[in-house]
Amino acid sequence: MIESLLLVDDEDLFHLVFEDACSILNIALNLEVMDSSDEVDELFRNYFETGITEGKPECVFVDLKMSNSRYDGIQLVDNINNRYGNGVVIGIISSTAEPEEIERAKLAGAQFWILKSHNIEPRLDRFKMDYPGYKNRTMDFQVYI
Repeated sequence: MIESLLLVDDEDLFHLVFEDACSILNIALNLEVMDSSDEVDELFRNYFETGITEGKPECVFVDLKMSNSRYDGIQLVDNINNRYGNGVVIGIISSTAEPEEIERAKLAGAQFWILKSHNIEPRLDRFKMDYPGYKNRTMDFQVYI
């Protein structure tokens, strides 16, 4: 089970779908939702600058495109991995799976890509099984379609 999971997505309806799927699959002990990459960037900047990691999520799912955000999901993944240190399992959750975007995500340090839909449980269930490998950095990048 994931101790703490953060979903970064600007679609309120998808928040509910994701939360329900996580609950059904018993994926996360604590699930938090934020709707702006800017908020999350600030959150990780604070962890990095203060050294205080209490409350830091263990796993982060980032939407590829978010309105009202300075960064797209891949830029946020890059910031978290390269500016603030790679200490979390992080990947993209998106309604598209364009090969060039997937490649950009890999280069930014994303560990996985999950296709977003209202029937996301099968993909999250496979992710849950693979999660220990992501956590200990032995799992190769996966696309869950």
